[in-house]
Amino acid sequence: MSEPRTGRGQGIGPDPGTSSSEQGNWAARHDLLLYFTLAYLLSWALWPLVILNPTSSPLVPFGPLIAAVIVSLLAGGPKELWALLRQLTRWRVHPIWYLIALVGPFVMAVIAAALAVVTGAPMRRSGAYTDVGAVGFTLLSTMVIVGLFEEVGWRGFALPRMQRRLDAIWAALLLGVIWALWHLPELISDPTRQRPPLQFVVWTLALSVILSWLYNSTNGSLLIVIICHGAIDTAGRYMLPEFSNQGYQVVWWCMVGLYVVIAIIVVFVAGPKRLETRIPRSNARD
Repeated sequence: MSEPRTGRGQGIGPDPGTSSSEQGNWAARHDLLLYFTLAYLLSWALWPLVILNPTSSPLVPFGPLIAAVIVSLLAGGPKELWALLRQLTRWRVHPIWYLIALVGPFVMAVIAAALAVVTGAPMRRSGAYTDVGAVGFTLLSTMVIVGLFEEVGWRGFALPRMQRRLDAIWAALLLGVIWALWHLPELISDPTRQRPPLQFVVWTLALSVILSWLYNSTNGSLLIVIICHGAIDTAGRYMLPEFSNQGYQVVWWCMVGLYVVIAIIVVFVAGPKRLETRIPRSNARD
């Protein structure tokens, strides 16, 4: 595996020598502004249609991916786009990262549910989470529809560029705010109210720190980040509906509290400047 590239925080991702910040065109000089603007516009394009059909999705999930591809091409051409997409092939990392990314979120969901039950929140115990086949299918589809569509943009494109300007912790938190606000159509227009706004925003900030840590620690492996993002959403999809009414609020706070604690531990252990934990793997390459 190649050595990580450095900037103000951690410039992992597209090669700084060919990055958009070194180019002379307008898109290259304003790559982050252009990216976030396009990601929002593309993703929010269908939001007005919710007025006509309240059951339709108010958010286009592949907006961050398309925006990242467009801005990469505008800022640096095919070479910049290849540098972005190449991060999807970085799978030769220490096995512990696969364990953390895949199993960690399900362990967190079990602990959050247990804490909620201990505090008195009633649990339905529908048994849906025992259908291993259904859970596996949900995980794989979520890794594509949510993980791939979002993470190529958020962590693959935006994070390394932000970390060349800011320490990793501030880049992660700022990206977390932008990421949380990107979900605004779902927070406002979702008739099921699956995401309590306050809990969701705090949770997203904690997730941004954790996913940034995974990205930096694996030398920019988008595969690890996508797996973790998919596992987090899948675990929540099967655990949260087991609670209702006040119990639903309680289990959300339990889940948020756990992720905030993990994010704080990550910052102390990995360091706020780089958010990086190195576990060498012999004979590994990008």
